[in-house]
Amino acid sequence: MPQQTPPRVLLVSMHTSPVDQPGSGDAGGMNVYVLHLARSLSRRGWAVDMATLDRDPSHPAGVSVNQLPDGPRLLAVAVPGAATAPKQRLPAFALAFGRALAAFYHDDAVPLLVHAHYWLSAVASREIRAQLNIPLMLTLHTSAAVKNLRAGPGENPEPVARERAEQEVVATSCTLVVNTPAEADHMVELYGAPRERIRVIPPGVDPAVFYPVVKTAPHPHRAAQSDRVGAPPFTVLCAGRMQPLKGPQVLVAALGLLRRTHPESAVHLILAGAGSPEFLAELHRLTQDHGVADAVQFRGSMPAAELAELMRSADAVAMPSSSETFGLVALEAQACGTPVLATNVDGLRYAVQDHRTGWLVPGRTPQLWAEALYRAASNPEHWRAMSRAAAERARELTWDHAAAQHEVAYMRCAGERVTT
Repeated sequence: MPQQTPPRVLLVSMHTSPVDQPGSGDAGGMNVYVLHLARSLSRRGWAVDMATLDRDPSHPAGVSVNQLPDGPRLLAVAVPGAATAPKQRLPAFALAFGRALAAFYHDDAVPLLVHAHYWLSAVASREIRAQLNIPLMLTLHTSAAVKNLRAGPGENPEPVARERAEQEVVATSCTLVVNTPAEADHMVELYGAPRERIRVIPPGVDPAVFYPVVKTAPHPHRAAQSDRVGAPPFTVLCAGRMQPLKGPQVLVAALGLLRRTHPESAVHLILAGAGSPEFLAELHRLTQDHGVADAVQFRGSMPAAELAELMRSADAVAMPSSSETFGLVALEAQACGTPVLATNVDGLRYAVQDHRTGWLVPGRTPQLWAEALYRAASNPEHWRAMSRAAAERARELTWDHAAAQHEVAYMRCAGERVTT
């Protein structure tokens, strides 16, 4: 099996393609993470493969190769019966997925190591590691133990089988990459991960897409609503997959409560992202039940450039999530100069600097979020004063910086393979 110079790394994202649009299907922050990490590693001289499940049921079993214009290769792995399987059934296909990739590399340049993203990818990558005798590095992005610990009403618990699989891959990976020190603590406390094998590498933001607008004069939104009649409403954006753990239902209920307790406070909510038909129908019903259907706009998923423009036009981006390993949307919003309201939990405590780049809300009740919305909307000048600090916060974290830290972790993993 030939090795290759420059070094090759395989990034595995089995259940969702890195090139899928975030906010649609199972695509979210992890898709952005894998794609931008791959691009940045390519710019730094690495040969990068991204592997994902081929979702076209007409394709024969095997691996098809698509060379992307910005450097990485996308390997689409067709596994019989897997193309139309829902996410919850994919564990049954993980070993076949891994074997197909291993067979592909018997005739191609073998990667220096495999970097699995999410637990399903890790299960598949254990097979790749065994057959090719290469190290396995792991980034979970979300974990069953933390999600179950933080789960709110309407959120189904993660299965025991997932948590057991995560325990196994955490124990056997050469390095576990996490986004924040808080996530590192979770891995030690909930999974027994050796702290010396954990590397904290925060994600980055694409400054060519997510950047603040240059303003030469105050925008009308910045004027306090009490200063003039007919001032535009305070606009709040919630972006990402529409699902209970992201909390759009909390915002709808909070908006209804705000309208009842402070009818003079005009707040408009934009929900941008796709979700299951059942949950979207439930959200529409909630807007009617809470009397705010006229103040809530539903937008589907959209390309990054359109999302960035929407972030720049909003007064606030809201993330009432029950759990986030980091909360990439919060970083992208701040890069656009838009302060963030976020639940005071997990990685959001790291992504948002409280009272500097936004506010951390101490819970997910409609009462707490209605109070936060009212405080922000009642004094938009004070709220928007955090815009510059938000943009500065985002500039501290870039994908090139993340790729450089991954390089170090990759070479250490490869070194462990040689010496053990």
